[in-house]
Amino acid sequence: MYKTVAIIERSNIIKDGLTYLLKAHNVCSQIAKLDSIDDWFFVFKDEKPDLIIINPDRLKDTDLDKMRMKLDISDKIPIIALLYQYFDREICNMFTSTIYITDTEDVILSRLRNKQKKDDTGEKLTDREKAVLKLLLKGMSNKEVADKLVISPHTVITHRKNIVEKTGIRSLSGLAIYAILNNITDMDEISDF
Repeated sequence: MYKTVAIIERSNIIKDGLTYLLKAHNVCSQIAKLDSIDDWFFVFKDEKPDLIIINPDRLKDTDLDKMRMKLDISDKIPIIALLYQYFDREICNMFTSTIYITDTEDVILSRLRNKQKKDDTGEKLTDREKAVLKLLLKGMSNKEVADKLVISPHTVITHRKNIVEKTGIRSLSGLAIYAILNNITDMDEISDF
């Protein structure tokens, strides 16, 4: 459990929704809601938060390392990107983890509780899982994917389960965003589902 979580986001609805989720699941004892990083020094004079959730557009023209230096934030404090619009993969990779406003409660809570940097978890998709994901995003059924990759439909289902487990994303639309952000596919290769 975290002592203090800082949410840096301009939308009050999103801040309130995250606050409700954090309190309902006892993720922290205190929550500080900021509209921008400019509010930091008004809220945090002595004690820093244990976790920061920030919309990357709140960084303005700076990167995460510059923000850490400016606000005197330790590298040990996880900073999670709150996403609901497209951000370049390089930007997303700067953060400890990412959450999407479309993620389920379980996925969000899992990411908030996981303090490891996402690239260090060893949970990257295999080449075969990426191939399965690309074909699923093209609108193919499990059987069509199996035929295309010359594997059994049962193996496709296993790959799908692994993809969901590793990414924490259950919906095809969420997986489409994940695939685009991680350069697995691009917008032109995704069908309307």
